[in-house]
Amino acid sequence: MKNTIILTVSRFFEKGIMFLFFILLARQFGKDCFGEFSYYFTIASTLFVLFDVGGEFYQIREFTKKESLKIFQNIFILKTIIATGVFLIVLLAQQHIYLLILISSFYLDSVISLFRSSFYKNSLYIQESILSIIEKIVFILLVFLNIFTIKNILFMYFAFFAAKFVYLMIAINRYYRFKYLINSFRLFSLKYFKHYALNSWSYILHSLLVVIFVQIDIIMLKQMGVAFDQIGLYSAAVKIYFAVIIFADILFKQFYPKVSIYLHKNDEAGLKVFILKIQSLNIYASAIFSFVTIIFSHEIISLSFGDGFSKASDMLILMSIIMVFRFSMYTYTALPSSSNLNHIKLVTSFTCVFINVILNYIFIPLYGVYGSLVATIITEFVLVAMYKISSFKIIFTNYFTLKEFSALGVVFVSSYFFSYYEIAIMYKITISVILLLSLFLNKTRIKTALSF
Repeated sequence: MKNTIILTVSRFFEKGIMFLFFILLARQFGKDCFGEFSYYFTIASTLFVLFDVGGEFYQIREFTKKESLKIFQNIFILKTIIATGVFLIVLLAQQHIYLLILISSFYLDSVISLFRSSFYKNSLYIQESILSIIEKIVFILLVFLNIFTIKNILFMYFAFFAAKFVYLMIAINRYYRFKYLINSFRLFSLKYFKHYALNSWSYILHSLLVVIFVQIDIIMLKQMGVAFDQIGLYSAAVKIYFAVIIFADILFKQFYPKVSIYLHKNDEAGLKVFILKIQSLNIYASAIFSFVTIIFSHEIISLSFGDGFSKASDMLILMSIIMVFRFSMYTYTALPSSSNLNHIKLVTSFTCVFINVILNYIFIPLYGVYGSLVATIITEFVLVAMYKISSFKIIFTNYFTLKEFSALGVVFVSSYFFSYYEIAIMYKITISVILLLSLFLNKTRIKTALSF
């Protein structure tokens, strides 16, 4: 429970800072610049997967086997080589400087993920949370400085790079010292270098497919003629959606190492009990977060981005349906990630990317940004269904349960009702109070569920 609280506070602080950034960017520079930023950010985050080399998924798996400066250094060198190649290709292609700055900041983030993986593996949640908070404070201070002085959109991009550089310098100085980091280059092992490069390719490809699946819509919207202002509206809803599901990511980072340990010990009985516990927790969490987001979608958009983004509230309501699928997906993706069956994720992701691209090509010309939303909802359902069925190769849990269908039903009905009927804010507050009271009365169960 303590770790959950620490990570929750840290991640919500980070998301709060990012929300503030999006608010300032949207209000100061408008929908067009906000849509343009989302477009370049999507491209950069897609390229990031290539030089993140499996990221925390694969790093945590390696660190749980054996953690050493040698392993750390070899992964760092591999990431640097790939990132340099990507940067040079983009530079030679004469892409916009916005994209180059974002790629550079993502490279720093890929190095930071090495420290983060070590922190999570060793349960050093407080240390990682402190560094993340420092990074976001530096970031938002630079953003405010820009807003109140030169008001240049370029410096909004540069703030990402500067803040991550501060995180990295503190982490290196605090945990490795520059002297040891430089000396560690002699620990380079061509054998391990090849091992990591060859065994992480499926993780890289899977992560790339996931990113394409989640973000290809923004790139396709732009390529298919949708204006930046519409992409800005769509992106506003997307940003809030990703902020809400951070809780699913927080839970995942806690139970993933334990799932890996169960698999390495071949403890099938313990693994099954643990997965069923995670399944129930994710079902209830997804229903609560989706329901609350649907109720207050109009207020969230208006307070965050202003009345000019009001049309994004309907998009956010539709995205709330996806939250149910996204929480469930985290339950089952941990199994193949911790095993030698990562190819299952690869096949699943490739299938869903293909489906998503085809659906986007069909629906975007007909319905614009709403066509992309429909395509995403359909594909997300296929994704979680495939992950669940595929997880049976490792351990059988259950097919779709009554709890899962009930949660999905509540969200579907709520999204329809609040899309077509305007409800007074007092009624919304009353509903929320009742929900909070229910959670308070069941606090003992919740505490037990969150104790991993």
